[in-house]
Amino acid sequence: MSNLWDVFEGTVERVGGRIAVEIQRRERVDRFTYRDLHTLALRQAAVLSAHGISAGDRCAILADNDAYWCGAYLGILALGAIAVPLDTNYSATQVATILSDSGARVLFVNDRLAPLATEAVATLASPVPLEPVAPVAPGAPEAPEAPVARVSPVAPEAPAVILYTSGTTSDPKGVVLTHANLLAERDAAFAVVDVTEVDTILGVLPLFHSLAQLANLLLPFAVGARVVYLETVNSTELMRALSDRGISIFACVPQFFYLIHQRVTQQVEKSGIAARVMFTVLRETSFALRRVGINIGPIVFARVHRALGPRMRLLVTGGSKFDPAIGRDLYALGFTILQAYGLTETSAAASINTPDEAHIDTVGRPLPGVEIRIMQDGEIAIRGPIVMQGYYNRPDATAAVMQDGWFLTGDLGRFDAEGRITITGRKKEMIVLASGKNIYPEEVEAHYRQSAYIKEICVMGLADAERPVSERLHAVVIPNLELMRDRKMVNAGDILRFEIEGLAVGLPAHKRVLGYDIWFDPLPRTTTGKVKRHEVERRLREQLRVASAIVAAPVSGIDQEWLGDAHVELAVGIIRGRLRGGARWRPDANLELDLGFDSMERVELLTELQQRFQVRVPDADAHEIFTVRQLVEAVRPGHGRLAPAEAEESWAVLLRDLPPASDPVLSGLLEERPVMITLLFVVSRVLRLCLGRVRATGLDALPKDGAYIISPNHQTYLDPFFVCSVLPYRAFRNLFFVGAVEYFETPITRWAARKANCVPVDPDSNLVPAMKAGAFGLSRGKALILFPEGERSIDGTVKTFKKGAPILARHLGVPIVPVAITGVYELWPRNRAFNWSVVWPWSRHRFTIAFGEPMRFGDGESAGDAAQRLQGVVSAMWSASSTSSSLPLR
Repeated sequence: MSNLWDVFEGTVERVGGRIAVEIQRRERVDRFTYRDLHTLALRQAAVLSAHGISAGDRCAILADNDAYWCGAYLGILALGAIAVPLDTNYSATQVATILSDSGARVLFVNDRLAPLATEAVATLASPVPLEPVAPVAPGAPEAPEAPVARVSPVAPEAPAVILYTSGTTSDPKGVVLTHANLLAERDAAFAVVDVTEVDTILGVLPLFHSLAQLANLLLPFAVGARVVYLETVNSTELMRALSDRGISIFACVPQFFYLIHQRVTQQVEKSGIAARVMFTVLRETSFALRRVGINIGPIVFARVHRALGPRMRLLVTGGSKFDPAIGRDLYALGFTILQAYGLTETSAAASINTPDEAHIDTVGRPLPGVEIRIMQDGEIAIRGPIVMQGYYNRPDATAAVMQDGWFLTGDLGRFDAEGRITITGRKKEMIVLASGKNIYPEEVEAHYRQSAYIKEICVMGLADAERPVSERLHAVVIPNLELMRDRKMVNAGDILRFEIEGLAVGLPAHKRVLGYDIWFDPLPRTTTGKVKRHEVERRLREQLRVASAIVAAPVSGIDQEWLGDAHVELAVGIIRGRLRGGARWRPDANLELDLGFDSMERVELLTELQQRFQVRVPDADAHEIFTVRQLVEAVRPGHGRLAPAEAEESWAVLLRDLPPASDPVLSGLLEERPVMITLLFVVSRVLRLCLGRVRATGLDALPKDGAYIISPNHQTYLDPFFVCSVLPYRAFRNLFFVGAVEYFETPITRWAARKANCVPVDPDSNLVPAMKAGAFGLSRGKALILFPEGERSIDGTVKTFKKGAPILARHLGVPIVPVAITGVYELWPRNRAFNWSVVWPWSRHRFTIAFGEPMRFGDGESAGDAAQRLQGVVSAMWSASSTSSSLPLR
């Protein structure tokens, strides 16, 4: 069989009565047998013959995936003509450009895109007739009007399809693939992947893409398999197809598999600590067993597998780089993912992982008959029967990518010892730093995507105006707002900063992102899921240019009308009074990211506005307030009231009404537990003896009685244990803590927290309950350990103190005892493993806990100034302790 039409006719003769295509619609499923599809193809061939189409003529298709698309494609091939599939996301201008460049003589189009096609052809110098891609009623293919014979036999070297890859506005490049190219691709794929007539393949990738034509048309139609297309491609229809249509093979871009991984991860994180530990153990056990050929994933992770259907056996991905960490996790869950690598110019895949390999961080070995080598500069070059004939009517562009028979891909990569290929990036996207270091952005992005709070990220180099090369790495980050809303988190900027800062320590210094912008809209992508990096960089530079050129953002006419409202004018005046110098205000400015309000300041601002306008904003609504406009509308009073009332200081109001002693969460602080407290005291002393080198200074400064706050710097998870291990019993028995609720989600941990006088709160979602919990204990004479940094230091040094401790101290009239912790950071650095060498008996490492003189804060000092003063004292003590700790032990 020398061409694709011969192959298809052979399948029809063999299994003509089998279902070839199913179209899943909202209310029904349309089915077409191979004979039906053959009839559709011959009917379209008759239509083309009527237009005088013969071998070598170009015929375009602009339609969505379905049996009629396939019928038009096959009908074109039946005449020996050349199919030109068009991207359904093209504009009318882009469609006209491709029609003109390819010289297409007919355009097949479906109803949805007919208006766009009509607009496109109206601009052409030579008319191109439009033909419906569905010539008959759905489900009832008619016989062709007359038998259709090919004008002449089509040789394998004859062009079969032209696929346009880029430059659709001014510099179009159409990849010419011959029948021989596509047949060689089919044969090479069959040598690695087993596809038979019993398989059902879900086709969601658009058929104008080379991988889709291979996986969802050429391979299944060669063996008589069934292909399922969706009338509407969305998550609901996709999951319905996976559940109901008996899918066994699914080829898709990486983003779909990332979604599966994200959903699994989120479900696990919602579970208790015991369930999370069990999941981790099972996942790692499954991974180890898969390495020796045993797959227990479908059994132990049956719920995840059920979501993809009971017959699913192969998942295929391509089109863009697959995150190896996610690939490893999915492999451990029991999924078999084949990662293919190739380009349109190589007829789709040039290499692929085999089903029995676990090397999910590579794209496998070259397909049979394909040669791949790495050029001197690291570029991947490919040679073989799958390489294109050339770019249509573009000898210059063809010559630029062909070298002695090798196609230069523009991708960079390397071979491992077993001949498998790892893609490191795109040659034209490689970032060159001023130091001469080369950075592959996809590697850096994969590292930062380990954070569940980062949904998307695009890394680029930003250069100084005077320098031609990049000086630093900058990123555009899309936060996972769904996860943050689920956890009722409003401080997206703080969370992302913490995550990016923590992940940076796992990278060499030159690969760390040194600046980033947060966007809330998805990154622009191609139809195959690749990030349009140049478009991202263009938008970012435009934003930076506007930000530097405009002192005050322009206000639209609609916004001017909104600002004219009396309530808006009063509320905006209050908000602007709290702005820092240089903040650019506008109605849709983000309170945190644009105006710089931290979580404490947002609470203060909302409280003041509620007082002044005498309204109460429910907590659930407060969590959804992100912009100035949303805030102003949330505090709009009813009954036409406009004049704001006088407002007290926000925290005076918030801390006035504390929870009662019967509060189910806080009542535990009032229980007498002499036996438990004594036991915990002994345990803390044993911990200190085990470590052996904990030195405490300044303990005499602790107040003898009454309430006070102990405020240490924060280095590791172990800081509370170190502080408690040096306190005298009189202070130890009076302690209480406020801890993050995420660590106390199981019955056992909640019981332990209650016995240890720890109150679980969620300061990320609502700061007020956390502050009231601290005030509750202090008002009853307890001593609170509170870490003013709010997070562990990334490098062990003292970071910025938040205002919580001074606010509590001022409103409760209690002192703060500054504490400097040194040496603990080296034991367990943030985002790194526990360092056992620090606690070995022969280690000379010293841990120091230094207590300072109690500090008091009056009404005449702002909370911000008080926090800076406290930070200065602790920082000075930390520096002194660090110097003394570096001295040899005696």
